[in-house]
Amino acid sequence: MTLSRSFLPLILPIVLAGCQSIGFDGFPSSQGGDARYRCSDNVTLTLERAGATVTASDSRGYSATMPASPAGQKVRYAEGIHALILEGRSATWFVSGQKPMVCTR
Repeated sequence: MTLSRSFLPLILPIVLAGCQSIGFDGFPSSQGGDARYRCSDNVTLTLERAGATVTASDSRGYSATMPASPAGQKVRYAEGIHALILEGRSATWFVSGQKPMVCTR
């Protein structure tokens, strides 16, 4: 057994303790609630999940509460002039008449 293998069981839990699992829907898988993203053009995006809806608020002042679209899934949300697509650590935030914001967690 090499020296590095003997330390792996000791080091691995410490390294993993700082990690947070992100679900496919962009929210921490161990928690419900909210997620924060950094977007293009220095915009920040905050998402709050409550059941089957997500409230998105950005630093430009745009905000919307959107249901899943279509109902039952967890990655696409839309309401009126707003839409949101979540993919792992990425989110694309759409506001009609504005440039889409590409955001990462």
